[in-house]
Amino acid sequence: MMAGGDLDGDVYFVTWQKELVSNLPPHKVHPPAVYTKPKLVETKPKVEHIADYLCFYFANDNLGKIANIHLALCDQKGREGPMSKECLELSALQSVAVDFAKHG
Repeated sequence: MMAGGDLDGDVYFVTWQKELVSNLPPHKVHPPAVYTKPKLVETKPKVEHIADYLCFYFANDNLGKIANIHLALCDQKGREGPMSKECLELSALQSVAVDFAKHG
């Protein structure tokens, strides 16, 4: 399952069709990245801190920005762009940002 089973409407494509994958040279097929998940926030905010928590969340929710920068940089760098150091770092940040609300 993609993204740890988080099937919340995300679109992805999986195929076993030999005509599509048989022409891929083995050195172009990479294993999935392994990211360390941030520690889950164990304590719930107190009622009097909810407004601060929401302000913190909105100020630090950067998933859209990170995703757009990652896509643009991959395009700018060309075919090898997604494997560049910068794009891999953005990919790791994007992985954290996806679950930002759950991890705090």
